[in-house]
Amino acid sequence: MCMGSRFCCAPTTPRFSVSCVSASPRASSHAGYLDSRSLASRLCTDRAVAMVTRTLCCAGRVWPWTVSIALVRRRNPLRLLIVLRGVHGSPGAGHFGVTKTLKRLRQRFYWPGCRADVELFVHCCDVCAAKKGPARVPRAPLHPYQCGGPMERVAVDVLGPFPVTDSGNRYILVAMDYFTKWPEAYAVPDQGAVTTADVLVREFFCRFGVPEELHSDQGRNFESEVMAEVCRILGIHKTRTTPLHPQTDGLVEQFNHTLAAQLAMVSSKGQRDWDKHLPVVLLACRSAVQETTGFTPAMLMFGRELRTPVALAFGAPPDGGEHATDTPTFVSRLLFSLDVGHGLARSNQSAAGQKQKRFGEPLSVGARVWLYNPQRKKGLCPKLQSAWVGPCLVLSRLGEVVYRIRWGRRRMIVHRDRLAPYRPKLRDTGDGGAEPAGPAPELQAAAGEEAARPTRGLCM
Repeated sequence: MCMGSRFCCAPTTPRFSVSCVSASPRASSHAGYLDSRSLASRLCTDRAVAMVTRTLCCAGRVWPWTVSIALVRRRNPLRLLIVLRGVHGSPGAGHFGVTKTLKRLRQRFYWPGCRADVELFVHCCDVCAAKKGPARVPRAPLHPYQCGGPMERVAVDVLGPFPVTDSGNRYILVAMDYFTKWPEAYAVPDQGAVTTADVLVREFFCRFGVPEELHSDQGRNFESEVMAEVCRILGIHKTRTTPLHPQTDGLVEQFNHTLAAQLAMVSSKGQRDWDKHLPVVLLACRSAVQETTGFTPAMLMFGRELRTPVALAFGAPPDGGEHATDTPTFVSRLLFSLDVGHGLARSNQSAAGQKQKRFGEPLSVGARVWLYNPQRKKGLCPKLQSAWVGPCLVLSRLGEVVYRIRWGRRRMIVHRDRLAPYRPKLRDTGDGGAEPAGPAPELQAAAGEEAARPTRGLCM
């Protein structure tokens, strides 16, 4: 064979001479080992020879060890890319990871630095990234929402569907105060906009007062014209989460898990009486000490602890103080205890928020990114669809963790956690190497135009 060509393959004949291997200058160094019959003892120490030849010496002949090996020179990056596509993205390659792709390549090919080339090629494969997603998705820093008092911000959500009860209820409308962590849950027959607005006004707002801010996800019942009109009449500032990012409403989302778990433990096997156990479950949650505040929701909301069945059976512990004999004294002591409790709760929530913070690198305007956008299409299996789409262009940054991007002709506002850096495909540089392709000129122009446009604020 001729090792002087740019792309050389060893013949499949069972033996060939050392002089034939010595045709190229690079192969001459390997031929010295072969001619001295010292290859077998140096396979473990000379990695290049072991990878290129995989042969044994016997009686002046070179015998193939297992398979034929080809030496690919980096003077022709176009053929190098063809080889990488063949061992990774061809129909029989399987789009495996770096380890399996590298082992498949070394069955027939070798060149210095092939491991780094395989890693770069696999990481820049659009097909793999679209289906598997990035190996490590950078997370945006966590920004805990700090409230100063009760009913400053209330989060709402709908939990269900559950089995239809004897009363005809199927869903649970959950409302929770951000500062005191006081939970409310109402069994409802449906999650329509009219039902949602009616229950919130009659059961929650009329009992605890109108909140300053109402936070929810982008459900149709919360984003309907009915709810918008209710908020306008009552003077409530309505906010919502970004798409596919329930962490923005993490308080009520976590309570949903707790509520569902407790209902599962007390409901009957038929699961048609869960709405009857809902008040008792809420009593347990309202009288339990919260980790973030250090107090029970009842203490922060009303200034006193709830009397539970345990207190009725064994008696409440002595408070160590004198009871008020008149109404003004009681009100004064209640205001003092609430003021002290709220101050400690603010301090505890601030400390807990600092512990939960995560830090990540922001995305620059004009960068190309992957977008996590799982969709269910009619007639298609979700398991065979790709959850990541792109590349998308970062047009502007609206907040600490909110970005406006462009995907095709669509402009979207998404959270940072749904975005991942896009690694472009490799291209031939023409100077003997390969590098990732840069952003297209039209994408750079679009980013420049978007940066000049005024943006509206977005509350997460």
